Amino acid sequence: MRLVNAVAGSLRRVTFAALFAGFIALTPFVAANAQSAESPGISREYLIKAAILFNFAKFAEWPAAAFADDEAAVRICVIGDNPFGSALESINGKTVKDRTLLATPIATVEDAAACHILFVSASEGYRLEAILETVSGWPVLTVADMGEFTNAGGIVALKQADDRSRLEINIGAAKKAGVKLSSKLLRLADTVSTQTAQVPVAPK
Repeated sequence: MRLVNAVAGSLRRVTFAALFAGFIALTPFVAANAQSAESPGISREYLIKAAILFNFAKFAEWPAAAFADDEAAVRICVIGDNPFGSALESINGKTVKDRTLLATPIATVEDAAACHILFVSASEGYRLEAILETVSGWPVLTVADMGEFTNAGGIVALKQADDRSRLEINIGAAKKAGVKLSSKLLRLADTVSTQTAQVPVAPK
């Protein structure tokens, strides 16, 4: 566990610096640290994406009504097959804006009502439209790494290009959810859309 925490700490430092540079690079340094964890439940890609979710919690602001009280946790949820493995342990329990961060899988889309960030796994591509329709209007920052996610009404898509993670943001969907995104985050996005309407998504 100490090794996982050390890897996570290194990834957060690399990721945070890289975010302000405009991208998250899959550098040999990160790869070496990830591989040193020697765990089949941790992949380099999803250690980095877990750190990205951690930073999203810093760069987003939810309405007060999204929390039961001043001490309620910021909940990061994963719906569908969990591609993170044990990588979410690297951010679980950390503090963001004086709130504890709780990373957890959820079984049904209705459970997302208690979430603040919802990562939609690629395994749910066949029902992406239904998931986004259900959470539409809820104060939930939706994230995925599948194609057409923002076009379908999702808020943030993580895309790979030249071994780098890049951001695509649907600011219209964020406004509909009542989630305010930092201008720092918006400046890092390759594409910022203002559309609010969802479009049909073809089954996988």
